[in-house]
Amino acid sequence: MNNTIFSLTDLYCLQLAENKIRFYEREIQKLKDDEDLKNRAEELREAETALEGLRKTRHDLESQRKKLEDEISLKNEKIKKNEQKLSSGTITSSKEIISLNEEIESIKKINTELENNMLEIMIKIDDIDEEIKAQKEKKEKIEAYVKKLSDEIDEKIAAEEKVLNKYKDKKQEVASRIPEAQTDKFNEVAEKRGGVAIGILKEKLCLACNMEMSMMEAMNMSSDDLIYRCPNCKRMLIRYRPEIDRINEEYNE
Repeated sequence: MNNTIFSLTDLYCLQLAENKIRFYEREIQKLKDDEDLKNRAEELREAETALEGLRKTRHDLESQRKKLEDEISLKNEKIKKNEQKLSSGTITSSKEIISLNEEIESIKKINTELENNMLEIMIKIDDIDEEIKAQKEKKEKIEAYVKKLSDEIDEKIAAEEKVLNKYKDKKQEVASRIPEAQTDKFNEVAEKRGGVAIGILKEKLCLACNMEMSMMEAMNMSSDDLIYRCPNCKRMLIRYRPEIDRINEEYNE
């Protein structure tokens, strides 16, 4: 604690600073918990998962197509070799010639089936490419919205944090003037009374709980130099003075 003279209104300033700090901390948390951003972020994750699934499906189809293509190529090589044997004139056995021709026709028939299968797969690939394109556009649209919203929220959070830090500095500055015993009492009451430790007594009204006390009770709280206790809410009380209006304005900027 420094050597600055302590005033009872410092306790009220401390209360206002803490009120503001709690308020801005809640506002910042609300921004961080923005439902629209959460929902859109979830949409983005779902869109990314869907896109990843489509790309995996395409990869699997492409693998199947390549496998068929390789198989067809091998069988075409087999056909080519058999046809070369037939045209070479080295085979004179009619039985072997018939066998080679039958094998060629059998391979060609298998290749036709394989080519039809490959064509079906290629059609599926074309279709899924269109789905991938549409899903990518959808994902990018959501992504752009999420980024825009996130940037806006970050900007608001930065502005709120700037004000929050201002009130934290105010709290630190005013707390440095308050004696430790008063700070301990303030914290004790605040803990029991929902964070509000002190109020202002204006005429018969406690501005902390908005309850009026009796005229006699109010008359017994006549000194500006003492801390009283509200008979209703049990909070610390100091009497109203014109300085309070200036303090309220300062903490409502």
